[in-house]
Amino acid sequence: MKLSNIGVALTLAAAMMGASSHAGEHRRGSKDRHHAAAGMRTVAVSPKIGEPGHGWQYFSDARRTRAVVISPNGDYYYSQGKGLQLVFKSKAAA
Repeated sequence: MKLSNIGVALTLAAAMMGASSHAGEHRRGSKDRHHAAAGMRTVAVSPKIGEPGHGWQYFSDARRTRAVVISPNGDYYYSQGKGLQLVFKSKAAA
């Protein structure tokens, strides 16, 4: 076997091993993101029309001390346990 053929074979083997290890890390990362997303739960509230909170949507993750609140206008508020902060302002007509 020629030296160049051995070099090509070793390069291909190294590339295949590198690609498979990268794919393994990607799968592990996507599972971690899925697991983190699974912690956010809808908070059930049912205020009547005219009461504070009507039309708002609430989500929380008690394990990570975080929450998301969505206003009827589409504004997003985020909290990490220290109060709500506006993170997205909708351009929808109020």
